[in-house]
Amino acid sequence: MKTSITRPVWGGILALVAILIAGSLLISAYVQKERQRDLDAWSIRLGQVAETRVQAIEDWLALQQQSLNELANNASLQLYLWQLSQHRDSADSSDEPAQLGYLRNLILASAERYGFTADGQQSLITANVPQRRANGLALFDAGQRRVVATSGMPEIGAALAAAVELAQQTGRVTFSELVLDAHDRVLFGIAVPVPAVLGAQTDSGSSGVILGVHNAARTLYPLLNTGVALTAGDESLLLKSEDRQVLYLSPTRGGGVPTRKSLPLDRSNLAAAVAVTEPGSFGLFRNYLGHAVLATSRSIPSSPWVLSQQVDAGEALQESNRHRRFIITSFSLLLFFFAATLVAAWRHGSSVRARHDAEALRNKSLALQKQTELLHAVTDNTEALIMLLDDQQQLLFANTRLATRVNTDAHELTGQSLGAVIGPANAQPLLAAIEQLHANGEIQHCTREMSIGGDTRIFQCSIVPVDRLGERFNAILLVMQDTTALRLAQRKHATLLRRLVDTLMQVVDLHDPYSANHSARMAEVANAIGRELKLSKADRQTLDMAASLANLGKIFVPREILTKTTALTDAEQDLAQRHVQYGVEMLEDLEFEGQVLDTIRQKQEHLDGSGYPQALSGDDILLTARILAVANAFVALVSPRAYRDAISIQAALDRLLQDAGVKYDRHVVAALFHVAENRSDWSDWQTTI
Repeated sequence: MKTSITRPVWGGILALVAILIAGSLLISAYVQKERQRDLDAWSIRLGQVAETRVQAIEDWLALQQQSLNELANNASLQLYLWQLSQHRDSADSSDEPAQLGYLRNLILASAERYGFTADGQQSLITANVPQRRANGLALFDAGQRRVVATSGMPEIGAALAAAVELAQQTGRVTFSELVLDAHDRVLFGIAVPVPAVLGAQTDSGSSGVILGVHNAARTLYPLLNTGVALTAGDESLLLKSEDRQVLYLSPTRGGGVPTRKSLPLDRSNLAAAVAVTEPGSFGLFRNYLGHAVLATSRSIPSSPWVLSQQVDAGEALQESNRHRRFIITSFSLLLFFFAATLVAAWRHGSSVRARHDAEALRNKSLALQKQTELLHAVTDNTEALIMLLDDQQQLLFANTRLATRVNTDAHELTGQSLGAVIGPANAQPLLAAIEQLHANGEIQHCTREMSIGGDTRIFQCSIVPVDRLGERFNAILLVMQDTTALRLAQRKHATLLRRLVDTLMQVVDLHDPYSANHSARMAEVANAIGRELKLSKADRQTLDMAASLANLGKIFVPREILTKTTALTDAEQDLAQRHVQYGVEMLEDLEFEGQVLDTIRQKQEHLDGSGYPQALSGDDILLTARILAVANAFVALVSPRAYRDAISIQAALDRLLQDAGVKYDRHVVAALFHVAENRSDWSDWQTTI
């Protein structure tokens, strides 16, 4: 009663838990899907802003390059710069050449036009006066000597000088590194080579270099704020990878001087590190202050810089998190309401089921009682001895038939061992069979002669596993059927059949004196080959019976054909071959164990299909028929016939060997060779009749 109630309770609890878990997983999956949708939206928005600001920087760099290229391609500037360089290289260069004044005015006008003026100052200073400002325009000759410069031209440091030198050597526009001057201002230089005057001989193809220097804080960094800001936490950063570090080239909200701030590049969750190693990626990372940010990045094609567009994750996902909490709360309440409804419905149904279960239990008890009575009625009135054993081979149940045979009551046998009930000698082989059943799990069958209750009988025993019987496991059902009368009848039938076969063999021998003892000798040879090939007992019995009856059909063949000393005509040959069919027709109404009739029917078939009556070939011929074919041919060869004398055993073996693989099975012929070596008595068959 307790078990029948507890199982449904546990089943209901497990079902409820499964519903809660499944509901929670569905809620989590939906929330994650919504969050991913929000992240995808931010990926698009940040990407658009990043691409807008990258394009602004690209446009600005292109404009600077175009402006300075326009100045560098000025024919007057090219001519005067070349003449001035010639003048400087001459021996007398004490007087200022007239070209220098023109170049000063041209550089000043270009600086004002292209935005290289220093804080609005337009005056020029001589080329050898130190510069203190951060914007300027300068002209260098082919020897990289400064010719003229605006008043705002800063001091030419190593980075700017390297850009001038590279532009002079390569003849291409060169951008300098972002560097700090003495006042911690970030400078950015653009060096443009001045093409040489036609006919002038220069090593690099240029007569000088124009260098434009910008204060990045006034010109470059404002481009990082192009467009409308996404949030108050929106931030665009210029980055660069250098010596396994990520270098911050632009100001950060956390303070610090640009180009001096760097962090290790191997931080996988650092937004700046991911930006320079995987440009174009998007995700949730940490910024230089350790705050969570949504970030994406874009490469700037014209420079080695990378732009990282970041936004504070908490600020960006504020609405998403609020929506997420609302979804979780709403669906969780709905899930728990659904679970509470199920619990209430289950409790109501439990009370109804309890009444039904009580009624069903009474009905089952009554049915069980009836089934028990039926079981005893069946087992007690059967001829078999039936026992049910536990895993220790002690009786759980014995039918009345067994109790009567051992002269006791059935209930007194319960709990006794198998040996105590039927005797140790009888129990020993059955216990071995039970061990075999435990080993392979297959039903065991055996036949044993036993003396139970003072009477010796033959029993057919079946041992069947019973996995579960109530609270017991691994029980054994032992059924012992008395087959003494059946065995005696079988033996009598076998004896009668054997006598009938012997009689038929004698009839054949009398009909064909040249075939006397042929069937017996063929059976002897066939059995010897079967043992050599390790045929099963059943196959050897089939082979023996078929060999004994194989020539039975010859009694329907006229004796004058069987004893004819000359060659047979086609009609006589056809009649002689019909003996196989005649024999099968005579025997087909008898019941044989095994394929006796098929073996007789195929005894004259050959592997190559040249035999009769069905012209079978290869594996279509039974193995027993292939053995019988070899035995038949061997006995015929070593025995005398009306039309020839017997040949020697060795000659017969050689002739069979010639046809091995063509007419006869090679393995069968080989087995005959091995047997014949040890059968000297077969030579007696060659005696002439």
